[in-house]
Amino acid sequence: MNATTNIIYMDMPTTVKAYTVNNRDNSYTIVLNSRHTREQHLRSYHHEMVHIEHGDYDTAADVDLIEIHAHASSVE
Repeated sequence: MNATTNIIYMDMPTTVKAYTVNNRDNSYTIVLNSRHTREQHLRSYHHEMVHIEHGDYDTAADVDLIEIHAHASSVE
């Protein structure tokens, strides 16, 4: 994978661990919840990277199926 990945921290509701934005320049921004622990940041980062590496932002597949696949590939 050759895409640039940026990471930022943001205060979000504690129920949100992280999310990823597919930027117009084909880079990605992973947003980690600043209210969580470093250990959770690492798990969330890995989970989001699985989505990027599997090309989940370039597919029309059902989001629930994408999440099942990503959870099977990451340690939560």
